[in-house]
Amino acid sequence: MIEYLQGCDTQTLEDVPYCVIGSGAAGITVAVELARAGKRVLLLEAGDWKDDSTLDDAYAGEVTPPHPAATEYRRQRFGGTTHLWGGRCVPLDKQDLDIRPHVPYSGWPITHEELSQYYPSAMDYCDAGQADFKLTALGLNPEPMFGELPGLYPEIIECLERYSLPTDFARKFQTEISQSKLLTVLLRARCTALNTNTDGSNIESITLSDGIDQWQVRARKFILCGGGLETTRLLLMARQQCTAWHRFDAALGRFYTCHFDLIFGDLRFKGSPPKFDFEKTVDDVYARRKLNFSADYQLQNQLLNSTFRLHFPPYGDPAHGSGVLSFIYLAKSILAREHQDILNHGRGLTTEDQNKLLHIKNVLLGFPSMIRFGYEWLVKMKLAKRRLPYTLIANANGSYPLEFNSEQIPSAQNRIELVSQHDGFNMPRIAMKWQLTDADIESGVKSFECLQAALNKTKECRLEFDSGKLREQMNGALPVGGHHMGTTRMGHSVKDSVVNADCQLHGVDNLYVASSSVFPTSGHANPTLTIVALALRLSVHLLSKDVA
Repeated sequence: MIEYLQGCDTQTLEDVPYCVIGSGAAGITVAVELARAGKRVLLLEAGDWKDDSTLDDAYAGEVTPPHPAATEYRRQRFGGTTHLWGGRCVPLDKQDLDIRPHVPYSGWPITHEELSQYYPSAMDYCDAGQADFKLTALGLNPEPMFGELPGLYPEIIECLERYSLPTDFARKFQTEISQSKLLTVLLRARCTALNTNTDGSNIESITLSDGIDQWQVRARKFILCGGGLETTRLLLMARQQCTAWHRFDAALGRFYTCHFDLIFGDLRFKGSPPKFDFEKTVDDVYARRKLNFSADYQLQNQLLNSTFRLHFPPYGDPAHGSGVLSFIYLAKSILAREHQDILNHGRGLTTEDQNKLLHIKNVLLGFPSMIRFGYEWLVKMKLAKRRLPYTLIANANGSYPLEFNSEQIPSAQNRIELVSQHDGFNMPRIAMKWQLTDADIESGVKSFECLQAALNKTKECRLEFDSGKLREQMNGALPVGGHHMGTTRMGHSVKDSVVNADCQLHGVDNLYVASSSVFPTSGHANPTLTIVALALRLSVHLLSKDVA
């Protein structure tokens, strides 16, 4: 059943076995799993069926540039940010969960083997096929990205990232939820407070608001699934009200991490061009190739976990010679703000540049290619159920910019804080303090240098870049704005974490978190797949403890 908080049957809010706060990928996964197991669940969503710009004020906050605005990469609506994501599904690597001597505060309280058993089901939730990220998922004896690449193994590994439809969780599960007698979704139901008992060991109730009136909800178990920022905001607010929760001060809101991204240098190949485009796996899922350093190589060279992808040239530079890229660039003002910097490799160019005439020239000369692109765009990106993830067009000169994406070292100085300003729901806004550490920059610089040295051993591939500008460019690498991780990190002790191995707040018997905010470290992987895997794992844990 799906209804609005205003006008709902108030009995819905009384004595709820499970109350899930947030209806994104994590919240819908937890709620659906519990309901399928025969449990009554209340799922709360602050937004509506569709985006409502009047709600953006509730997400506004302060940021440290170049971090994106607090309202970007987030959606307040049924289904959350699954309306926005690009569908990239990548699992964490084993080393991401291990204690690594060169990565402070590394090590998860669960093993990679334990997490991995939930990836197949998470892939099913995301409609991304099998949990197989090896090159052989493309078929028997697949060719490498380029001929000499196998000679660089085991230091450099070629593997795949898979893509969801992309799946909108609200659309996928709407019918099942609407017809469920056990699962109730309340829209326009913002959680504005977690109300603890005196010693902070129990959440006695939560406060809901529709912007006008307030309600109290009591439940046996509360699961926070509001994303890496909103979940942290609620916990920080509760900490202000409950003196006993000062025990979380060492970790709550701290260790905020994003992946950081840089497009730099050019790969050049002699002879045959590399495997660049999207390919289909044997189970008919779009996939792309990427290059990683092995775990042993990372340890040997004191590197953070990162990945390299062949990238398209910046749309804003007409030297790419592509009518399609120039057309997209000229039309980019219709795109969401979150996507515009991606088109230009973070350079912030606009359609008012002096190069506008050159872009128009590319469009006119490249008209035949635009006809072909228009057909593919319509058939593969709009009408198809499984959409081509995005446009890939190579540079006219045969070079390939290199996209670098890396984890950050957990740093207590990167954090989420409450500020004195309040939103329309009288909730304090947040300030997001983020910067790259010296160790992040050093690892990024060394990663490019190591990859260049490895590729220079081959005859057919060279990585070219201005060594004098590498550190400067790395220092200006951009955070991946939608990947909010680490601020309620998972661990064994309240001395350096907020939740335990079961994602339960230390010392709070009925409060759990399903969010990327529990990640102690992030690896280079996009977080959505692991968020869903952890939500599935949490559901199993809750059911194992439910004797009712």
